Amino acid sequence: MKKRLTLQVPKYLKKFLEGEFKGQNGEIHVEKWSELGKLIHLVSRSYPFPIAPVRAGGNTISISYYCREKSFEVPPDKMHALGNQLEEIFRRSLICEVRKVHEMAGGNYGPYIRQFLERYGIEPDVDVDFETIRKIYRDYLARNGRENEKNICVKSPAFA
Repeated sequence: MKKRLTLQVPKYLKKFLEGEFKGQNGEIHVEKWSELGKLIHLVSRSYPFPIAPVRAGGNTISISYYCREKSFEVPPDKMHALGNQLEEIFRRSLICEVRKVHEMAGGNYGPYIRQFLERYGIEPDVDVDFETIRKIYRDYLARNGRENEKNICVKSPAFA
């Protein structure tokens, strides 16, 4: 049985999901074996009675998927958590893509972030504030810097 779930997401996340899952007009289809399909399956529960669909306004993304059980639904109280996890998938994709180029080429990472945004048709400062997206990668670098400082062996004054 083909099921559909509608989530309210920011404009940049909608464009990212459409680009990542080859969707259009705010609709994507995910397979059960994909990361998003597994995530939907994990948050779904068995409901003996149908749940009225939540009507969301603004930027919405409609996710269609297949499920054998008719009474297996994503509960309305889990929709927000599912949206947050989609945001984390965006962040992880951004960090992984920018990191691989930044580590090889070095320098300013701003152009690499712009390339990532262009690939998905996200317009900086229109769909999302560019500094907010830069902050995602900047925070990643700071977090890794702190972790690396903990791992560096510090010379003891006795061995100097």
